[in-house]
Amino acid sequence: MKRVVFAGNPNVGKSAWINALSDAHFKVGNWPGVTVEKKEAIVEWEDEQYELVDLPGAYQLEGSKSEEAITAGYLKEESIDLIVNVVDATNLARNLYLTLKLRQYQIPMIIIFNFMDEVKRYEITIDIEQLRKKLQVPILPYSAFNKEGIDDVKQTIIDMVNQKVYYAPCIAKAAIEPYLTLLRRLRKRVPLYMELKENELALLAYDLLYQKPQAVKQLKAWQSELDEPVYHGDEDVDCYRYIEELMIYVEDNETRLTKTRRLDQILLHPLYGMIALALIMSLLLLFVFRGSAPFNDFIDFCINDLLMRYANVALFFLPDGAKSLVLHGIIAGVGGVLVFIPLMSFLTFALALLEESGYMARIAYLLDHAMQNFHLSGKSFVSLLLGFGCNVPAIYATRTLDHEKQKKLTALLIPFMSCGARLPVYMLFAAAFFPQKAAFMVLSIYGIGILAALIVALVCSHFTSFHDDELMLLELPPYRMPCFKVIWNKMKQEVMHYIHRACGVVLWAMVILWALSYFPNGNPQTSLIAHFAKQAAPVYEPLGFGDRWECVAALPSSIIAKETVVGFMDQTLLQQTHDEIAPIDPLNDAYELVEAFQTACIDFTKAFLPQRSQPQQKTTLVSAIQGLWTDETANARAYSYMVYLLLSIPCIMSLQALWREYGWKLALLSVLLMILIPYITSFTIYQLLVLLL
Repeated sequence: MKRVVFAGNPNVGKSAWINALSDAHFKVGNWPGVTVEKKEAIVEWEDEQYELVDLPGAYQLEGSKSEEAITAGYLKEESIDLIVNVVDATNLARNLYLTLKLRQYQIPMIIIFNFMDEVKRYEITIDIEQLRKKLQVPILPYSAFNKEGIDDVKQTIIDMVNQKVYYAPCIAKAAIEPYLTLLRRLRKRVPLYMELKENELALLAYDLLYQKPQAVKQLKAWQSELDEPVYHGDEDVDCYRYIEELMIYVEDNETRLTKTRRLDQILLHPLYGMIALALIMSLLLLFVFRGSAPFNDFIDFCINDLLMRYANVALFFLPDGAKSLVLHGIIAGVGGVLVFIPLMSFLTFALALLEESGYMARIAYLLDHAMQNFHLSGKSFVSLLLGFGCNVPAIYATRTLDHEKQKKLTALLIPFMSCGARLPVYMLFAAAFFPQKAAFMVLSIYGIGILAALIVALVCSHFTSFHDDELMLLELPPYRMPCFKVIWNKMKQEVMHYIHRACGVVLWAMVILWALSYFPNGNPQTSLIAHFAKQAAPVYEPLGFGDRWECVAALPSSIIAKETVVGFMDQTLLQQTHDEIAPIDPLNDAYELVEAFQTACIDFTKAFLPQRSQPQQKTTLVSAIQGLWTDETANARAYSYMVYLLLSIPCIMSLQALWREYGWKLALLSVLLMILIPYITSFTIYQLLVLLL
């Protein structure tokens, strides 16, 4: 199998080219030991297989960033048949530095000048033939968006993987004479028993020109050394000089940046930029969470109504325990994953839209200074904000951050952001105990979560595992009209990857929790979880709610999903089983399925219109919740319970995301923090409120 690696700066279209060449049939995972995304595809051309590997975007190969270290390490350690260097043809001055560094590996290489459609649109003139001669590398001027030149790129890859190449050093004019002088001297110092080829001698002379340790060591091994350095220049400086010399073959009047600069005058303004950011992020959250809600409900209907009923009938021969395992353990577990698919789809679509348009980098620029106070970056804000809707996709969104330590710290903080699943619980208790101040009490809960996250960020940043003082290297790309096909492929791959990652531990956890709430007799009130809750209740008495075992027993079930607290309270306080399942009627069910999909589509069109607030819970359940506590400290007990649920262990899906993305150590740390912090916080708040009352 031939291995072809795609290398280039960030956001130059490497993934788009792999999409185009492989029809988006590539695997997505993580590079070993880090959370940088790894993409690879296997294709077959002319009866031979080719492995296409998308290396992380890098500006250089000597940097400390994990992406740059991965790219450099892969090029040095792996067997590679061809490098495909994808460059942004509208910004060659920046891209060619990495090109010069890639040439030094002496691996067969081709260059794709991407975004050639924009080059033509903005009337940029590039003398590709002269650049090809100077760089000694084939240059293919195409655009991945319109798929022009796909066959040419494939054929060039096939031809080049079998080639043996030698790329002569690219030397700036100021260094040419010292280089030639050094080459002449070096020829006289090579031992007679050495049979160095001319290309090997040229590369050694280039390394000696800049006094590279390995070359100096080689010269000493020959018991020879230069009298004195023939040149005192810097390699990087000369690389940029050489790029300047190459730019005489490029004429760019920079009209492409006119629109970008005009927009940035508003979008990067200290005041107007923040207003625009607030508006854009509000629209983003509206699109993601309101837009996906009707389709979430549709999938929920398909699984928990239709599938449950048909499975119940199909499994009539099983005993009640086995049937309950399949229905409430396995199907409910898988359904808990599948219900999130529309949410993940909308989220990845929105993030890809921001990234492809160039606005994601502006968000990081605007907020970077404020977030640095907590050892985070501006990009962390996007993930934390998404956490208010759902922690699961927010944790996956940390992939877009630049540094490994910032990724871990941001992911650790996300569960403190009160997700939408917690809101029904807040509304239930607020309506029961704070009917006149419900909105204010719920808002205060959100504020406590944000405050807790900031405190944890400040504390954790003192530990080496999270402390990060690296400056964020940020490029502000020009605004571009996003390509829908690229966004669609990103969304499809991320959703499939999400399903693959999520359908593992979650299913087993659901089965375990089902067993605890079912045995020994199928009644939640006398189940194992109720027994354990009654035994553990005294531990929570200092927090105010330990005198009610129902509140304690609801905590483990909240690990499945926070909104299950409402269902658990419904079952235990109102003593309803909700196990009656309507009989099946295939014709009527098919009609209901179509009607449910039509309703989801209609609700989607209405999702972005102003909506009147509606009561979240039935009066009977609110009355039952009010009966939990009736003494003078009832409000303090209820508020303490709300705070505890806010800060308690996140749902199993969030833990799964933490585990898959960052390993069991970070997931375990999150669990430990969200055992200690909610207890300490709820204890403090309850005791203070009791004193004030």
